[in-house]
Amino acid sequence: MKKKDIITGLLVILIITTLVGYLLAQVYKVTKPKIDEQKKQEEQQLYREIFPEGVEFVEENGYVAVYDGDKKPLGRIYHIVQAGYGGPIVIKVGFDIEGNIKGVRILEHTETPGLGARITEKSFLDQFSGKSGNQLYLKKYSSEGTIDAITGATISSKAVSDGIMKIQETYISHPTLSP
Repeated sequence: MKKKDIITGLLVILIITTLVGYLLAQVYKVTKPKIDEQKKQEEQQLYREIFPEGVEFVEENGYVAVYDGDKKPLGRIYHIVQAGYGGPIVIKVGFDIEGNIKGVRILEHTETPGLGARITEKSFLDQFSGKSGNQLYLKKYSSEGTIDAITGATISSKAVSDGIMKIQETYISHPTLSP
């Protein structure tokens, strides 16, 4: 193979990769605002699932403040990342102005399919609604606890409970909901 053929081939590859890179950048520039808007809509839907009566959701420092139509505070939604059995568990949890849980949603996890992955099930998450304080402990670990662990997935269940309790301690230490 001649040196000229090698250089010509390299130039062709360079031109093609430069062109493809430019085209990808243009596609990204066009689609990014649409993707960001879709993510924002999905997040707003998630907030409405946790606080159906919420009208306005305002991102504050470390939480989302929830207001009704009269700008009266209804509660806060926190984002938690807690270590689980299979890796991090990403949780959104909403507290009303009294400090009771309004709702819990698991956004991401890498727990064992069929066992720990059951932390996303409505029957498990609904146990947290209306609860606060020591009620958030798993029954297995506290006589005051009211949360049933998922059979075969105690570590995953405890991770969700512990994450919510940690954020509740923060919430209780800063109970004022006004911005």
